[in-house]
Amino acid sequence: MSMPRPKRFSMIREFHLADWFTLGNAVCGVGALFSSMSYLETHNVLHIYFACGLVLAALVFDVLDGRIARWRQKSSAMGRELDSLADVISFGVAPAIIAYGCGMQGLYDRIVLAYFVACGVSRLARYNVTAEQLSGDDGKVRYFEGTPIPTSIVLVAVLAL
Repeated sequence: MSMPRPKRFSMIREFHLADWFTLGNAVCGVGALFSSMSYLETHNVLHIYFACGLVLAALVFDVLDGRIARWRQKSSAMGRELDSLADVISFGVAPAIIAYGCGMQGLYDRIVLAYFVACGVSRLARYNVTAEQLSGDDGKVRYFEGTPIPTSIVLVAVLAL
């Protein structure tokens, strides 16, 4: 007697409502990158303000995706990974590129910005590894170790001033 084959992974079947909000986070982050590049090309400061606004919109999506997942009691390993990848774009890479656009373009500036992104990526990787151990019965992490990467929005706010 043969064993039934496991179901193939289907992205459509595995996608939940919260995942669409997570994708909104990622799209806002990528939009911030494009807007920052437009600023470098045109020197129209509105592009930088728009990039900063998109990072703020990414934060809204980031907050909502977690709330929706808990409200609907639908979370998945893919959703957690998707959330971390979106956060790297929106709160790691985008603020660094905005800072680059705002003038942090020297060698030491680039080293600092690369270090900033590396710290954000490392923090999220560590979070992903320890999240299971730190989760309560509801699946929500009881406390954070270190500073969550969305706090980089403070850097974006300073740059917008």
